[in-house]
Amino acid sequence: MAQDPRVLLQRVRPLQAMTCIPLPPRDVPYHHALTMLSRACPQAEKALSGASSGFSFFGGRTEKYENAADLYSQAANAFRMQKQNKEAGLAFEKAASIQTQNLNEPDDAANTLQEAFKVYRKTDPEDAARVLSTAIQHYVLKGNLRRAATQQQHLAEVYEVELGDQKQALEAYEKAAEWFESDNAEALANKYFLKVADLSALEGDYHKAIDLFERVARSSINNRLMRYSVNEYFLKAGICHMATRDLVSASRALEVYSDIDNQFPTTREYQLLSDLVQAIQEGNEKDFSDKLLQYDRLSRLDKWKTTLLLRVKDTIEGGEEEEDFS
Repeated sequence: MAQDPRVLLQRVRPLQAMTCIPLPPRDVPYHHALTMLSRACPQAEKALSGASSGFSFFGGRTEKYENAADLYSQAANAFRMQKQNKEAGLAFEKAASIQTQNLNEPDDAANTLQEAFKVYRKTDPEDAARVLSTAIQHYVLKGNLRRAATQQQHLAEVYEVELGDQKQALEAYEKAAEWFESDNAEALANKYFLKVADLSALEGDYHKAIDLFERVARSSINNRLMRYSVNEYFLKAGICHMATRDLVSASRALEVYSDIDNQFPTTREYQLLSDLVQAIQEGNEKDFSDKLLQYDRLSRLDKWKTTLLLRVKDTIEGGEEEEDFS
């Protein structure tokens, strides 16, 4: 009779104490990975068993735990070379567990979990997010916000791309931005505040997107390297204003942006926003489309702008067939 994989998991389970992740049920695909890990790591398991016993003829207990952790890491890298990513991740997690619980080396454990993240990301993104979250918590507790923020952006990318969880991605990007800001990394903070703004708008939270686009524009206006993008931020904020259907606020925003940057009224972005607001006020869908097509000939509208502008256009048409500006 085959042994229950949950029993095997007790021998090579990932960081249960640190992550509070429940043991997987019988039907999850851990059985194959755990069986292979058990067979492939006899030296590591023997070293760990010897270190855990109360009596040893040779070597100190710490040395034995270090040896066990090293052997699990070596096994993980061997699995990685064979593209056996699940097994590699489990072995890295076992090494990290020893480093945390037996060697009191949380820094090493966090680094090992980053290696687990790299291999899990290829085939098991949920596990990748889990182990990286644990490493990030360690960096935050140590006050290493720059490193936490850097890893947080990788976590956000997994949520956005591999898992397709826009809500979790948005929250993760926002944390990364806030941590970069706390570490005085303004350019990196702005990069991820803009990412949050983009996702917020796509999710329909236009006011949050407006606040963030305007915030980054204000912080960039006096920065020689960042100033060139201010018109883009104003354009995106203006599109979000139109998406709220509050044309009074949209018109007022153009005045505010002109006060922030007295060159803005001379730009194509300002002219486009002004023309679009007027077309909406007049209920002139054709003029709205014509102005967009004219702009698109010189400055290609990207997917984000096209998506939002089609939503705005739909409010003029009352839900008729949409025109493709892409």
